[in-house]
Amino acid sequence: MKTLYVSRTAPNPRKALILLASKGFDIDDMDDLEIVDIDIAKKEHMTDAFTKLNPMQTLPVMTLDDGTVLNDSQAICEYLDRVYGERSVMGNDVVQRARVCAMRRTAEFEVLYNFMLAFQHSHPSKADRVEQFPEFAKVSVDRAIKALPYFEDALEGRDYLVTDQMTFADIVFYLGLDFGKVLKVNPSNHGTNIARFYERMNERFSINKMPKAKAESDN
Repeated sequence: MKTLYVSRTAPNPRKALILLASKGFDIDDMDDLEIVDIDIAKKEHMTDAFTKLNPMQTLPVMTLDDGTVLNDSQAICEYLDRVYGERSVMGNDVVQRARVCAMRRTAEFEVLYNFMLAFQHSHPSKADRVEQFPEFAKVSVDRAIKALPYFEDALEGRDYLVTDQMTFADIVFYLGLDFGKVLKVNPSNHGTNIARFYERMNERFSINKMPKAKAESDN
């Protein structure tokens, strides 16, 4: 049995959950994949048992049937994309895969990671994980906002960033926008195309719409 360890609210684990949901899978009802919820607030990712599994203490983590451990969200999503479902959200041919990769990296490094850096340097919950420089939080938010016009232009006259169907680039960009709200950056205020895109993605994949962690009595 393959096992996927996640937090259902953190951006990187949500990449994997949204990828599977976009392909029509009920993540809590898969024959060969078990979802294990890790409570970050309770620091379950810092326990000895989890640290033995992933010394980096990060999520998501996936263990395969042969004992292989994957502890990187991109690697996990590449694996899930190839194993589950017919249509690839990474791209269906070599050119499309390259275009999706390019757009995904831009969304990740310019938007999502800058918002994540801002959170790390400003939120009390991260004080025991990183040496915080609060002034860096504003710099990181400003960097993310500066990149948004690029995506506003990319979405002109289309529903998705790369093709006429949702790709992994759209998932990553949506998660960047969604995480920006934690830092009081409203995606609706940064262009009509971005606002339209965010509303469409959020209707399907918001934290409130996605499956919740099972209660202990259901496990």
